[in-house]
Amino acid sequence: MINNKYPFTEEQIKEVFETSLVDFAIRNGFKLKESDRKTFKVENMGGLFIFKNGKGFYHFTTGIKGNIIDFAKEYLGMDFKQAVENILGIRAYGNVSSFYIHKEKEKKPFKLPPKAENFNRVIDYLVNIRKIDKEIVNLFINEGKIYQSKEITKKGIFYNCAFVGYDENNVAKYCSLRSPSSKSNFRQDIESSDKNYGFSFKGESNILYVFESPIDLLSHMTLFKLEGKIDWKQDNRLSCGGLFNMAIDTYLKEHKNIEYVLFGFDNDFDKKENYGQDKAKEFGRMYKEQGYKCFIHKPTNKDFNDDLVKLVTKKKYLNEQIEDDFQR
Repeated sequence: MINNKYPFTEEQIKEVFETSLVDFAIRNGFKLKESDRKTFKVENMGGLFIFKNGKGFYHFTTGIKGNIIDFAKEYLGMDFKQAVENILGIRAYGNVSSFYIHKEKEKKPFKLPPKAENFNRVIDYLVNIRKIDKEIVNLFINEGKIYQSKEITKKGIFYNCAFVGYDENNVAKYCSLRSPSSKSNFRQDIESSDKNYGFSFKGESNILYVFESPIDLLSHMTLFKLEGKIDWKQDNRLSCGGLFNMAIDTYLKEHKNIEYVLFGFDNDFDKKENYGQDKAKEFGRMYKEQGYKCFIHKPTNKDFNDDLVKLVTKKKYLNEQIEDDFQR
């Protein structure tokens, strides 16, 4: 029996563990290369290897090993519920093993998913559910960095938030999808997305804020706008698409004026290990050695969207209380 702490059936859990970790890793933007008869090596992840049968992974440097759920927790910062929902969501798109390419010459070209007729679902989700400022959402939509995707598959029509990353020549290189439903944690990178680039906002200052996800980046901008003391457009912001540093390297290379790097990764205080803050400290030491002034910019709650939602909800409550008192 499945612990009723989680809203999943036994069949769904069985489906999760039948999902290939190879497929799951590729869908989430990890690049795999041939290693030996039994494993693929994950690029830019030290000694991380995934078994070709899709049943597990092993990191020779850290000694960490496990199944697909363990992988999602360790390298994507998800909890159990988020991992299951993500894996089940990805299965709805079908497996990728039939077109999985481990040779560069066979790699599929990167292609953005088609746009929907309108962006209503995405705007409603970001503004009303995630509490992100509408002006900020429209700014990114106008820059082509946010849109609503529409994909027609054998299992139905899927609408998602598409977050796009561009290179210095304004060519799209990266795209991550996120379900616009508050009931789903589905998210994935589009096939052949280049994690050397990320969803970003170019400011004029010498400060770069770095986040795990586009939602955190947008939430942080909104918090600055609500504060009103600092111009929310002046600083640079970058989403790494997880706990990776490839996009940071590229951004710093393309923006020579950056002197300060502030890491706004998740505050995983409710987990056995605080992966976000541990990685922030690791990256901070690494970029400090390269000459940058680095700081940890920790959210009060789990992430900056949690901070934003709680702040907006509290303000709304206080305003309602004031109105009630006035009407009395």
